[in-house]
Amino acid sequence: MRYKDCFDKERRDFLRIVKHAGISAGVLHASSLIGGVMLARVAEAQSGTPTKSCLVFSGGGCQPALWYPSGSTLPAQSAPLQTHYSRIAIMKSAKLTGAGHGIMFHRFDNGSFSKDSFDVNMGRTIGANYPVKYLNVGTTEESQLSREGSASKPTITSPQTALDILFAGGGGGGGSGTAPRKSIVDLHAPAINSLKTKLGQHEKIKLESHLTAIQEIEASISSSGSGTGSSGSCPKPSSTAVTGFDALAKLQTDIAVLALNCNLTASVSVAYGSDAHNHIFDKLGGRSSHQSHHFNQAQYTEDIAYMQGLTKYLLDKLSAQGLLSSTIVTQVSDMGLADAHGNDDVPMLVAGAGITGGRVLDIGGKTQADIFHTLALKLRADQSPNSAAYRNWGGSVIAGL
Repeated sequence: MRYKDCFDKERRDFLRIVKHAGISAGVLHASSLIGGVMLARVAEAQSGTPTKSCLVFSGGGCQPALWYPSGSTLPAQSAPLQTHYSRIAIMKSAKLTGAGHGIMFHRFDNGSFSKDSFDVNMGRTIGANYPVKYLNVGTTEESQLSREGSASKPTITSPQTALDILFAGGGGGGGSGTAPRKSIVDLHAPAINSLKTKLGQHEKIKLESHLTAIQEIEASISSSGSGTGSSGSCPKPSSTAVTGFDALAKLQTDIAVLALNCNLTASVSVAYGSDAHNHIFDKLGGRSSHQSHHFNQAQYTEDIAYMQGLTKYLLDKLSAQGLLSSTIVTQVSDMGLADAHGNDDVPMLVAGAGITGGRVLDIGGKTQADIFHTLALKLRADQSPNSAAYRNWGGSVIAGL
């Protein structure tokens, strides 16, 4: 089935649900939140269909012999990912358009200063009808990783700021300015009250019935949880006060998963460190990320394994919420072998919905732009209802991904 046909079918299925619920399509069109949440729930019911994107930056590269498996067992640097290997396709012979320090705009992009980064473009296409178009969180201040056109979108390093964007309608990070937890009926009260003055008594009764149905759906979502596998009502973290790289990385991961699980966004990115490699590994004796790269092989292996442990933490959380059946996870790095700041054998991987895992896929020197191009097509961003915002990555499709 062609991409556009798939979207047309999803729209028809969604409208049938609306009709059976007795809800006015006009009211739903006026509300990006309730429409987005309901459409996301329909899409997520299609097991294995990718509808969301989670982009990960994991700095430091790898030593190929200790990263790529020769069989079914992952070696020392990628070993933390073993429990999820059946869901992961590891890219071999992957290149970056730019490797090394100080060029972060290549990580989620292809070096362009005038076009969207991948996380932003997915948010503006497949996530256009969600309350927050995209959420870009991380551990380290960085202004060039995410871009919306020619405007840089600084990485959100404050967990509280990220939560404000998701739950309080704060600005930045792609926030739409709409408070996701506010009742849709209350949000559109002025327009509804104005409409009532133009309706007869019978139409008013029908409108009240529609509004009641919407409130019942909102109450149901609130009590049962918005995302697949959720058992609560999207509870926020009890505290955002954390100290150290490890705790911040994990809290930001929790918030990213929360955003996907509650259908507040369809596109998140999580940046563990930056390509400056000046972040401090408090769990590894307080050394800087860069300390081991050129001088100590054992420490370098420990560092990279630690970074993959953070990706494992993310996959654990997504799996626990049932999100790997609807979310594509893409990990990129900033170089291959750190000692050489190499541009070859950059550790990139793809996991989750629509991905055949448990394998190494030789992509023959293709770059992150080719990966983004292939995944954008899998996510049908070019055929989405907001496809006018789609960025053509100009890459070639990676066969077999």
